[in-house]
Amino acid sequence: MAREKHKDSFWLSYSDLMTSLFFIMLVLFIVCIGKMGKALGEATATIEQLRQITQLETQFATLSQSSTLKYIEENKTFIAKDFEGIEIFESDDNKIKPIYLGKVKQVGKDIEKLLAQLHEKNPQFSYLLVIEGMSANRVINPWNPNRPYNYCLSYARAMSLYLFWEKEGINLRKYNTEIQICGSGLNGINRDKEVEANNKRFVIQIIPKISRPKTEKHNASKSWYEDE
Repeated sequence: MAREKHKDSFWLSYSDLMTSLFFIMLVLFIVCIGKMGKALGEATATIEQLRQITQLETQFATLSQSSTLKYIEENKTFIAKDFEGIEIFESDDNKIKPIYLGKVKQVGKDIEKLLAQLHEKNPQFSYLLVIEGMSANRVINPWNPNRPYNYCLSYARAMSLYLFWEKEGINLRKYNTEIQICGSGLNGINRDKEVEANNKRFVIQIIPKISRPKTEKHNASKSWYEDE
């Protein structure tokens, strides 16, 4: 009789163990499904972001064809067509030469128009607009690329451009656009490595800040370049 009771107790314990293992496996299965769903959602969001960025870059090239700006595909930047190899500033100064004020104003208007067109086509986007001043190095006895003077001068010239456009009523901060003004001196990836005189210019970069497409458990609250 005692042997029968021991046998029943074993099977009851075994049954409880199997039931517990079943529930553990069920919970792990649900967790895995949840993780896979989140990963799939993030992958879908990333694909959508890449599609939007590709579409935007195509628009950059198209919208700049008839303006004073030239789009450089390899660097994703704009330069003023009329100012390549031309020193539009007074020598060793950030003052714009009077003869070029009209063209500088037109460039600012074209940038504003470009941002307006991009906003019209992509109202869900915001942008980072970078105005980068540059300097040309001497061909004979070249200066040190890290020469502080050229960093300061190129920054002052970029700031001078921005302030001139602002004075002329050209508002580049419209259409949810953030402005960053900088000077690369005698450095930077946007330099013309073949014709040094062409580096007497400024460069415009328009960087899209694209929000995530909405998923079931994620609201579009961060830009594509932000950390999670």
